[in-house]
Amino acid sequence: MPVIENNTQARKRTISLSVCELVEYTMRSGDLSLVFFSTDRPIQGVFGHQTVQAMRPKEYRAEVPLRHVVETEEYRLTINGRIDGIYEYGDHAIIDEIKTTRKPLETVSEQDNSLHWGQAKCYAYLYALQNGLERIGVQLTYYQLEEEKTKEIRRTYSTSELAHFFRSLLSKYVSWAQTYMDWIEVRNRSTQNIQFPFEAYRPGQEQMVSEAASAIDERQKLLIQAPTGVGKTIAVIFSAVQAMGRGLESKFFYLTARTTGKIAAEYALDILRSRGARLKHVSLTAKEKICFNPDKTCDGDDCLYARGYYDRVNDALADAFRNDSFTRDTILGFAQKYRICPFEFSLEVSLWVDCIICDYNYVFDPRVFLRRFFSDGENGYVLLVDEAHNLVDRSREMYSATLNRRSFMELRKQLRPILPGLYRSMGKVGSWMMKAKKKIPENNDILAVDECPLDLCQLLRKFTSEAEQWLSKNEQASFRQEILDIYFDARRFLNTAERYDDNYATYYASNGRDISVRLFCLDPSEHLEGVLQRCSSAIFFSATLTPFDYFSELFGCSGSTRTLSVPSPFPRSNICVLIAGKISALYRYREFTKDEVAKMIGAMIGQKRGSYLIFFPSYEYMRIVHEIFQKRYARMKVIIQSPGMSETERDAFLAHFSGQTDGFLVGFVVMGGFFAESIDLVGERLTGAAVVGVGFPQISIERELIRAHFDKIDGSGYAFAYQVPGMIKVLQAAGRVIRSESDRGVVLLIDTRYSDSPYRQMLPKEWRPAFVANVERAATLLQEFWGRQGVLSRE
Repeated sequence: MPVIENNTQARKRTISLSVCELVEYTMRSGDLSLVFFSTDRPIQGVFGHQTVQAMRPKEYRAEVPLRHVVETEEYRLTINGRIDGIYEYGDHAIIDEIKTTRKPLETVSEQDNSLHWGQAKCYAYLYALQNGLERIGVQLTYYQLEEEKTKEIRRTYSTSELAHFFRSLLSKYVSWAQTYMDWIEVRNRSTQNIQFPFEAYRPGQEQMVSEAASAIDERQKLLIQAPTGVGKTIAVIFSAVQAMGRGLESKFFYLTARTTGKIAAEYALDILRSRGARLKHVSLTAKEKICFNPDKTCDGDDCLYARGYYDRVNDALADAFRNDSFTRDTILGFAQKYRICPFEFSLEVSLWVDCIICDYNYVFDPRVFLRRFFSDGENGYVLLVDEAHNLVDRSREMYSATLNRRSFMELRKQLRPILPGLYRSMGKVGSWMMKAKKKIPENNDILAVDECPLDLCQLLRKFTSEAEQWLSKNEQASFRQEILDIYFDARRFLNTAERYDDNYATYYASNGRDISVRLFCLDPSEHLEGVLQRCSSAIFFSATLTPFDYFSELFGCSGSTRTLSVPSPFPRSNICVLIAGKISALYRYREFTKDEVAKMIGAMIGQKRGSYLIFFPSYEYMRIVHEIFQKRYARMKVIIQSPGMSETERDAFLAHFSGQTDGFLVGFVVMGGFFAESIDLVGERLTGAAVVGVGFPQISIERELIRAHFDKIDGSGYAFAYQVPGMIKVLQAAGRVIRSESDRGVVLLIDTRYSDSPYRQMLPKEWRPAFVANVERAATLLQEFWGRQGVLSRE
């Protein structure tokens, strides 16, 4: 996107953009057509360019940089570009613009692509102008990648013709650039001396603002741990907006994994706007959740909102730009008004706004990250990473890949008479996987190794090559989507294999007659570090971000990293934390202690009517205790989370926690899920929570591989694989209880391991937990806390 600066000496505003950006904005037209392109198209394009350039005669000069400045009274426009090649014959020249294609060359015509001609004509004009030529040749060279043949289409223009063409593009672009420059001035004026939007800071909030501002100023990373209620979101966004007012950044990204985080960020921006700040933001929504026609292909022949997209998108942008807040509903409204694709329109808007609110994957995931912002070198952007404790496991998944044999074989059956080449290549992949299946020990379903399956990768390259040849024709077929899905799975696997090093492991999992192969990322830090190096600063914040060393290492925060731990701003007398340290929640003891767990939960609830959440490490353990609890405490209303709840079912579950109950409401839920992190039950909506166990992830091949990996490095495997991830779940669950200054509540932790130092040290210092050896002691302490006699004295 263009770079706009204020030139204070000349009192002019400076715009820097490329020839490609100028042409694409001013000349785009026609349908949105997301046809298939090979994932290695950029590499093939470079190869094609180099091949053509190597065939040219001695009069040919390749990769010629070009720069042109246009001065007016109001602005200074700098246009940059690089010409693929120039034939220089002394008295005349020919500009050569090279394009690679998979189309048959006989289908390529002079009228094929106005953007290609537009780019070449701009280069021709600027070269002719700088070299005093009255006429100049323009040539488009199409290189067919499979056939390795070329087709050349040549025209000749007078410099005056090209001047008229170039100035018409500038006129169109400058009209929009003027709008954008005016906005930048408005934004900068409103944020240069921006004040915190509330009369006073909450305890710890001013320190957060100061640390975040320093991290941005000094281009550092910052990790903040602060409990809910401190005001983390407004603090970090305010700091980023301050930095924007000082000219330290052009854009910031607010990254969040959940809808609640997106809503909080939008609310914080609205507060700043209400205090005079002018800020534009867009909230990006996943394509499948915002598409008007999810059953249609993204093509003008099939979808109304793709048809003529580029004919209308500039008008839509100009109209929409009068808004500052581009929420999901705003994007949908303008997309409907102009009959354009809402997802593509949101990406277009993202180029011109000051803040982008989006999921982690738009920045960190190598498959879907926003290349328009993060594909080149350092960009000067600031990242604000909400609920950052989630990024560790999310990023492991981003940089891992899995293939299973069944999907290959089921698709292969359909292809035999139609695509024999694909049929054969998929058969070889399936045969290889069957041989790998036989290597898995008979008494086990899993085999883990520390080597990348290079032989499989070779077969997958053959398959993807065959698939690309067919997919690039963009022919419609009933199995096309299936081929696309498996093609992208295979490409992801190959791309992951290219990153494979000591931070990866491979494991084979047998499931009946099927087998899967997974390249598992044990440590994502190097990949995350690569992203962070392209940004000027990154601020990670969460209620659970300790130990700092653990997160700093896994986030890839190399060099100087700042940390800040903010204590709870709420009175310590508002929370009562009990540890039932005599009851073991270890798997091997659960059958013996399940009744004691149910009794202790009953003792907590029985001292005050209200609403309670009981957190368990697994659905199975929850089910066992739930059955006992229901029988013992039949007077209580008990609801239980079920696996795979829909959004409607989750909302119905939470609707019970209205704060209106005059009896006992008990919700049984699992740690680490929706009800442990994404809900705010303020005031009477939640009276207390019990956490059974220390939240350990279930023992699995992946957890054991993580453990072995970090044990080999420094002996920290147990902590990295189980202890820290488990306690994060515990603290997130317990954090549901106190959400505001007026909240009072109880937290009960049930497990012998809470008596051990490593676990106690991870508990918030302000908790000051009391250890209870039996239900009678728990009841007594809770009666003192609530200041009343227990209301449920017997089962």
